[in-house]
Parts: sequence; C-alpha cells; structure tokens
Amino acid sequence: MPKSSQVDSQEPLIQIQNLNVEYRTVRGAVRAVENVSFDLYPNEVFGLAGESGCGKTTIANAMTRLLKPPAYITGGKLMFRDIDILQLDAERLRAFRWDQLAIVFQSAMNALNPVLTIGNQIIDAMQAHQAISYAEARSHAKRLLRTVGIDVARVDSYPHQLSGGMRQRAVIAIALALNPELIIMDEPTTALDVVVQKQILQEIKDLREQFGFSILFITHDLSLLVEISDRIGIMYAGKFVEAGPAREIFSDPKHPYTNRLMNSFPTVHGPRRELLGIPGAPPDLIDPPAGCRFHPRCELAIAGECERIVPPLIRIGGQRDVACHLVKEAEAAS
Repeated sequence: MPKSSQVDSQEPLIQIQNLNVEYRTVRGAVRAVENVSFDLYPNEVFGLAGESGCGKTTIANAMTRLLKPPAYITGGKLMFRDIDILQLDAERLRAFRWDQLAIVFQSAMNALNPVLTIGNQIIDAMQAHQAISYAEARSHAKRLLRTVGIDVARVDSYPHQLSGGMRQRAVIAIALALNPELIIMDEPTTALDVVVQKQILQEIKDLREQFGFSILFITHDLSLLVEISDRIGIMYAGKFVEAGPAREIFSDPKHPYTNRLMNSFPTVHGPRRELLGIPGAPPDLIDPPAGCRFHPRCELAIAGECERIVPPLIRIGGQRDVACHLVKEAEAAS
C-alpha cells in the first residue's frame, strides 16, 4: 500500500495484513472482507470508499473487535504499533478501546444512550478508563463540548433535545474524551444536510490539527472523502480495487469502478454535469463471480480475461495500487 509523502519516514500506527472476515449464514459463508491490507500512519487520514455492503464497516468493526457471531475474523493480522489486536483478552481489549482507538458510529442517535445526558455519557467514558473525580470529568466534558462547537449549557441535555449535527458533534466529543491516537469515523456526516456536513468536516480537520490523532474515514461519497483524506482505498465486493493519494485518485481514477463511483455524486464546486451512476448491483458474496468481481457491471471488461482471471493489486507510478486488467494492459503497452 503506497504511503503519502508526509509519512514516508514514519512507522505505521496500525497495520492490517491480509484481513479476512466472513458472515456465516444458512446459505453459506458471506466473504465480506477478503485479503485486505493497508497501513495507517500517525496524523494521517486514510479514507475507505465504496458502495454499501462492500466491507467498509466490517473492517472498522474488526479493528475494534466489535464483530459478533455470525461474523468471524478468519484470517489476517491487526497490529496497533506492537499490540496484536486479535490477541487481546477481554480486560486488555477494554483498556485498549477509547484509550488508544475510538470510533464514531454512523447514526449518532443510535450510538447515544437516550436516558443519559450528553455530559454523563462523556463522564462515563472517562471514569471507565481513568481515576478521575466526577467534578473533574464534568469540567473536561464541558471543555470537550466547547471544542466541538456545542454550548456548554448542553452538558445536561439528552440526545433527543439536540439537532442531528449537535448529536454528531457530541459523539465526536465522546471519542475525543481519552485523547486516542486513532479515531474511526464511519460515515459521520451521511444523515446531515450539506451545510452541517461542511461544518462537521471542517471541525474534524481543526480537531486533527489540534490533537494530532489519525483518522480512518469511511464513506460511500468519494468526492467528500477527497476533501479530508491524505490517501484513499476503494473497496468493491470485499476487496481493494484501487488505493493511493487522494488527489491523484480524484483527478485520475484508474479503475472503472472508481471512475463510476466518482461520477455517481454531484460536486459542490465546478460546473454541473450528468451523473452516470453504476449499472447493475453488487454481487452475491456467498457466490461471487469468477475473475474480476466488477466485470458483470463493467462496460470496459476484456472478453475472455476479466471474467476468468482475478486481477492482482499491482503498483503503478510509485504511489498507486490498482487491481484491473485494463491497467495491466496499458502498463504493458507503455
């Protein structure tokens, strides 16, 4: 997996190597994540993009060990510096979560406890991991709310008394409570209008500069992802199909799926253009198609090759990884 120039001299904060996750059903095993590998570096934002069901959230839940049966991690390694996440026992895992790795879930209303005030939910997170008095924790909770743009008077408000944007900010405040090195953000702005979405994104950028944490940012909107990410991994049907520097992928997508995904969302800036969308539907991961998994939906598929041969993830140009026979053919021609 390519590194951005700003992290070339650093050791990875987290390394994911050949991760495999499956969901076991009465019909068979759903291979939700298959041989996925990438590194994430200190103070970096790595984005994961792809359609619903491609494996993005499954990766996040695997990293935090939140997967429950019928989901199983069937292979691979998850290393956080020198910590093997998959080998942590229950007590060490509890200490690891929130203290070193936190997560912001997609639906803030579902993530928050409806019968506890926002302040008490932040306080609970701190007191579960630190020897801190209620008064100290409450004071810190107020500072966190102010940091994410919420009036401190809201410390005693319940989730239903807050707007959608405020609830999302509150969840981010909880994630920041113990100053973790890595925060996973799973579609944190999906349910918000574009104005609030823009505000949240700017606050995330400001908070990263202030606190210096890394982010794994998950979304299906590639145009949104490029605004915040240093590097991007594009997923399709449980696999990476392209990865590299965010701006390079946005300006020159190499995989047909990346190109289609990019043209499925309107741009905030620039001229209006026709949205192309992606024909067809993602494959059944119990019985995925042979060869390239995208070939049944790809108008550029090479007959006799794409439907038979699985394209390897190959390095091109020093900074990009692409799994596409078209790229291999172009590289050979040049």
